[in-house]
Amino acid sequence: MKILGLDPLKLTLDYTNGIGNSSNETYYAHVTIDVGVGAPFVTYAGFTAGLETIGVGLLGQSGFFENYCVTFSQSTRKFHIDV
Repeated sequence: MKILGLDPLKLTLDYTNGIGNSSNETYYAHVTIDVGVGAPFVTYAGFTAGLETIGVGLLGQSGFFENYCVTFSQSTRKFHIDV
């Protein structure tokens, strides 16, 4: 959230279970996602510190796979994004 300039005190707070510890504080905000191909889109994203131990602070992908075609290569550990 901080990298995106989001202030948790101004965001909607809810709790997420099943990720790390139970009842993780999760903050929600509308954010614009732009990966450099296709048109940017706005989604309602949830952020939690419960995922920071594995290097992730964003929950879900609402709208992402509806807007982009993503190919994952497990052998090369890379992914490719198309419009």
